[in-house]
Amino acid sequence: LCLKEIIMKGLLLFTFLSSVIIGLCTSFSVHSLGTIRKPTLKVTTTIKMATENSNTDGYGPVGSLIRQGPVPFFIRLVNPSTYEAAVNKYMALEKCDRTTAQGNMDAYFQDPNGWASNKLRARKTGKDLDYANMNTDPKQLVLTAIWSVFILGLFYRVFAVQVLGQ
Repeated sequence: LCLKEIIMKGLLLFTFLSSVIIGLCTSFSVHSLGTIRKPTLKVTTTIKMATENSNTDGYGPVGSLIRQGPVPFFIRLVNPSTYEAAVNKYMALEKCDRTTAQGNMDAYFQDPNGWASNKLRARKTGKDLDYANMNTDPKQLVLTAIWSVFILGLFYRVFAVQVLGQ
């Protein structure tokens, strides 16, 4: 095979694997049944707003990855000031602790329409989702890790046979 064909096959396989992995990651998040206009979140400053019951610890970027997938994880890595401003604003508006605000902002960044519809549903029914502790069951995390290793190994084998010709 010529270099151009190898590069094209590699890009095609990378695109396919990326879309499969992102699709699988988002399938574990909370989605809405209908569509709601995306709520606006204006971020104008990164000044930390202290509330009476604020928890300064929260959880790290890996916590965002575990709870809501790759979208909030990459937002925290690429644009941490926007993320911090959103969390601080949510803490100030809802008068909640940092972990709850992070869970809600992770859910918002992952699926804004689903998050908004769940918030509307929670206001009507009084039953709010616990985004701070979502997807943190140790048994499920172990099963997901085992499944991910198996799938990534399979994808590597397909890449090695199809692109590298091994």
